[in-house]
Amino acid sequence: MITETTQTTLRPLLADDAATVAEIFRDAVLNGTTAHYTEAEREAWAGPKPDPERWRDRVGSSVGLMAERDGTPVGLMTLVAPSHIDLAFVRPSAAGQGIGAELLAALTQIARASGARELTADASKAARPFFERHGFTWLRQKTVIRRGVELITNEMRKPL
Repeated sequence: MITETTQTTLRPLLADDAATVAEIFRDAVLNGTTAHYTEAEREAWAGPKPDPERWRDRVGSSVGLMAERDGTPVGLMTLVAPSHIDLAFVRPSAAGQGIGAELLAALTQIARASGARELTADASKAARPFFERHGFTWLRQKTVIRRGVELITNEMRKPL
């Protein structure tokens, strides 16, 4: 029996990836967090439609990586200097395949090389277990407002 393995490739995230970032974000929020947020919460978080221009500056002001499988973008993660994980999203169709772990490991190395002594993240309810599995400690629950809707997030930290 021949078993095919799919290789994940990590590459730098570029401002020109803004449209792809918007698509992955929207897919992850609307379809990947259904067990944790109501439809109204997910729609408020994602916004009415993908807005690549909104992402161009955000992506450009961070160090980020795009994960690709067979040339198709499936996830991304960004680090805002020196130590804050800002964006961390994987398409639901690729969730549970180690993509987030690969992205986090690579950004952890970058943070360490930059002199960071810890990593922080504001994790969604859906992402909190992922970060806990990777050594982050829950610090406190936070509430953010998106389009007039309250969303619960979790402030987390990991010493390096």
